[in-house]
Amino acid sequence: MPDIDPTTDQVDGLRARGDRLAADNAAVRTRLAELERQRDERDEQIGRLIGSLNDAARRIGELDRARAAEEHRADAERWRCDALRLRRWTRLGAALTALRRRPLAPAALRRVRDALCERPLPPEPPAEPRRTRRPDVRVTDTEPVEPPGGVPRPPDGPVARPDLVAAVVLGPVLEAALRYEWTQVGGLDPRDWRETLEASRPGLLLVESVDTGLPVAEMVAWCRERGVPSAYWDTGAGLGEAAGDFDHVFTVDSGAVPEHRRRLGHDRVTHLPFAAQPRLHNPVRVHDHGRYPLLYEGEYDAAAEPLIAPAPRLGAHFAATGVPYLYRQRVVPAWPHEQAASARKRYRVMLAPDGRRAYEAAAAGVPIVHHRTGAVPFGPAVEDGKDAGRILRALLHAPELRDRQAHLALREIHAAHTYRHRVDTVLEKLGVARQDAPPTVSLVLSTCRAEQIAPAVEMMAAQRWRPLQLVMVLHGLDLDPLEVQKQAMAAGLDDVVVLAADRSRTLGACLNMAVGAADGDYVGKVDDDELYGPHYLTDLVPAFSYTDAGVVGKLAHYAHLDSIDATLLRYPDLENRYVDVLRGGAFLGEGDLMRAYRFADRGRGEDTDLFRRLRADGVRVYAADRFSFVTIRHADAGRHTWRPSDLELLSESRVAFYGFARDHILF
Repeated sequence: MPDIDPTTDQVDGLRARGDRLAADNAAVRTRLAELERQRDERDEQIGRLIGSLNDAARRIGELDRARAAEEHRADAERWRCDALRLRRWTRLGAALTALRRRPLAPAALRRVRDALCERPLPPEPPAEPRRTRRPDVRVTDTEPVEPPGGVPRPPDGPVARPDLVAAVVLGPVLEAALRYEWTQVGGLDPRDWRETLEASRPGLLLVESVDTGLPVAEMVAWCRERGVPSAYWDTGAGLGEAAGDFDHVFTVDSGAVPEHRRRLGHDRVTHLPFAAQPRLHNPVRVHDHGRYPLLYEGEYDAAAEPLIAPAPRLGAHFAATGVPYLYRQRVVPAWPHEQAASARKRYRVMLAPDGRRAYEAAAAGVPIVHHRTGAVPFGPAVEDGKDAGRILRALLHAPELRDRQAHLALREIHAAHTYRHRVDTVLEKLGVARQDAPPTVSLVLSTCRAEQIAPAVEMMAAQRWRPLQLVMVLHGLDLDPLEVQKQAMAAGLDDVVVLAADRSRTLGACLNMAVGAADGDYVGKVDDDELYGPHYLTDLVPAFSYTDAGVVGKLAHYAHLDSIDATLLRYPDLENRYVDVLRGGAFLGEGDLMRAYRFADRGRGEDTDLFRRLRADGVRVYAADRFSFVTIRHADAGRHTWRPSDLELLSESRVAFYGFARDHILF
């Protein structure tokens, strides 16, 4: 078709239209700038009003206390006057005076008789003025708590079992969480579900108790004809009509298991609670992390009222439905589940979450307080309203208490309550073959101090993570590697490699010897003069499941100064976030990555050089929590390869406590 040039009128028309659009665009930009300015002015005005309200509340509270004190003094004076009038000697003096004036008058005699009788005194006022409370006019931020940039895009992977194809009929929350556990076939259509399943050939069918237009009974029959096992998961809605057709039934309510078995007429019913998906629910810090005090999320539960009642005065937000009118000023818009995972991390404590949200919040490092004993395996349960306010205040006022509780809950999540664990249970009950062996960790250690070998081996043997390999290099030591290997295995290590290196070798060269002999899926570096708690590895390894890091380790950490017997907290703000470097004696990398990069052939700074090269190549590095690791700084700096002064360490750290509270760090 030949090209047709536009006419002059058309060109003019297009130019005019372009000019109009440009003018409209300029007007929109001007209006947007004006609205942003108005918003800033409004926020500034709101800030001033909040400050004025707080000042007014403070002044009113002071006036109420002063008035209560004056009332107490007045009541005390009135009581003293009344008591003085009623005392026997006061009344007797007046009676005797009347009797002297009229000695024979019967009334005067009766007055003397009455004065001699004891009269009860009025009740004494309290020793202290009545307690007053500051008026509840404090305004806290109730703006919608949304992650920057709107709804975040979920990470792409990785998928734990890519060879296992699972056909699923799930709600949006479980569908998003389970997509990382297998190759998932979802979004089935009532018109062509057969064609979809025939093309994908699933290894199992999992159906959640959600409303669906799919012919579930027909799908189960299709699976049975082809030997595909099927499972039904009751997540709170109860058993559907076709539940009895499935090979196995799961339920999030442990109390419902006996009733389900009775209704279905078989015992193939198992308790399967909700869980957390580390790729979505994790402690990686977000903007404004921990900015707000308390969060109640979900559907309002009247049974939690004893726990909820003191929360508004502590600044709680209610991202919930069905909330009583009493709490209307504390309600914030609820978030979609894609947004909630990040939004929860902006709160310091979460109140009475339901089962699903409890696991998700714990995996995000948010301490929870719930109202049913035994509901979840972590967090305090408060059933007495008298203790609720005290527990909430204790958690809000004590960061160490919050962090410890959150860390223990996170450890419990990764030990038994991720969706990988739930899928393992489903596969086991359905008889589907699975491979769930944990990855092997190799720890490399180079030592030139014979006296440090025994304590270092003892700490490595105490690690809860298995399978574990220790690769030790005896740097310039006149020791038999075979004897050292036997000692290490006698301490409880099953896989030990001991190598000998000449003293002329550098530390980096010795570490490379160890890395070359390590065959673990992850390879980590440890030092012989640091302390490692038994959960050092069980806390670090899971970080690979929820980050994109090739290396994880410690940057925020405790350091004990022998010279003044003080324990410092170094880099307290650099935990649970991506960083550039890690502590040289506390990091763990992917095995292939460590074998590819290795260490520089130098005596000092070999770890700093490694992180420089990783950073240059775009390999991400993640700093986990501060627990289960302590750096020991001896008074004799010559005992260390890295030799900063104590004053230098103090200037960059915070004194956490004096002495060495082992149970506070290495738990």
